[in-house]
Amino acid sequence: MRCASVYLVVMILTAAIGAAQPKLEIVGGDTYNWGQVKPSANPLKGTLRIKNAGNQPLEIKGVKPSCGCTATKLEKNTLEPGEVTSIDVSLNIGSATGPVTKTITITSNDPNNETKIVWLKADVVRALQLSMPYIAFSDLSLGKQSTASITVKNNSTENITCFGFEGSAGLIVTPKGKVELKPGEEFKLSATLVPDTEGYFSGTAKFSTSHPDFPVVEIPVYGNVMKPASPVFQPGRP
Repeated sequence: MRCASVYLVVMILTAAIGAAQPKLEIVGGDTYNWGQVKPSANPLKGTLRIKNAGNQPLEIKGVKPSCGCTATKLEKNTLEPGEVTSIDVSLNIGSATGPVTKTITITSNDPNNETKIVWLKADVVRALQLSMPYIAFSDLSLGKQSTASITVKNNSTENITCFGFEGSAGLIVTPKGKVELKPGEEFKLSATLVPDTEGYFSGTAKFSTSHPDFPVVEIPVYGNVMKPASPVFQPGRP
């Protein structure tokens, strides 16, 4: 009987100790979603609220954003049971189009969840979508004409006019004049170059549009200019 009583007391104490612990909780869930956003909203701003849902003090040991997002310093690193603190976060959407996902990693003394991952999400909707954010030449050679292209698509629900096409550093950009894009339509934007200098080349293709989010579109253009290949000598030929 006595052994059974001692065992029961030990079990009760163990359960009590196990129940006494901090618990890290992200108010509203572990995903912060901005939904659909325009490029002009960059960088996206938000606030995470961190709560101690346990019954012992919660110590937040670290907050580490992934590449492309940032987090400010916590208002408090130690939270009493039921206490809440806030942290401001931002997400750089850059030249992305479509779904973007980044993370914030929070470490604490929560014994059941020492590392908590918070997901930052957004869906970037661009009225004008480029097939690539740059134009790259793959076959530049001294004195030889080369052309590289990307496509430009109208993702909006309204007509967009593109005009004022021009290039820097000797680039010839086409098309010329105006391009009227209906919703869903696209056109090919090309850059042509006859390089006169060997080595790395960089320039810019630029055009204007009628859309308020894209008054001017500038696209980096680059490549590596090589010397023309020397003809192979064959005996018996003049």
